[in-house]
Amino acid sequence: MIITWYQLLLGLALGLVAPQLLLQADCRYLSFEDLWTRVVRREPTMTRRKIRWWRTPLVWIDPLRGYLVASLVADGLQLVPEATAEQKLGELSLTTLIYVAAVWVQSAVRVKDRETLSPVLFLAGMFVALFPWTVWGPALLLGAASAVAMNGFVAGYFVTALATLGAGYLFTGNLPALATALAMLSVPVMLNWMRSTRLVMPIRY
Repeated sequence: MIITWYQLLLGLALGLVAPQLLLQADCRYLSFEDLWTRVVRREPTMTRRKIRWWRTPLVWIDPLRGYLVASLVADGLQLVPEATAEQKLGELSLTTLIYVAAVWVQSAVRVKDRETLSPVLFLAGMFVALFPWTVWGPALLLGAASAVAMNGFVAGYFVTALATLGAGYLFTGNLPALATALAMLSVPVMLNWMRSTRLVMPIRY
């Protein structure tokens, strides 16, 4: 395995930044239902309030950070020419471990409120870096539509996983990369279930 240390370490540093460090004190933590009704569609009682969701650093930093983490780690861990099966497995395992750890950190828990942050935008950035648009496009679109239709982050993650498998197998056939993607998507759902919390997204409005 060829390791480019500056890329690998920079990717690790960006991926292991606690999301709380990027949040203002006046952020509110909303479930998908609340996010959709209060911010996207806006309740009638909120028509005069100025929406400031775009001023939350996580909204515009997280997709870029996710993209950079995925790109830097992938570039920092390269296989040698004519790598053996064991070497390929080692590179895949290490890469997947780093990606899963990054998503784990971004799925921070708010203990007192029994909530787990849903790193949707961070994961979206990672998907754009790891897959061609023919995979991440339908996966993210169908995932978002399912979250809206079923009113929940979990449904969005589940459908995104299915769409990634379908489109990924059809357009890339890269089963190891698809397995890594499924592992990443499962992290927030599993943590939410293990912690007995609810998934929320920080927002200012």
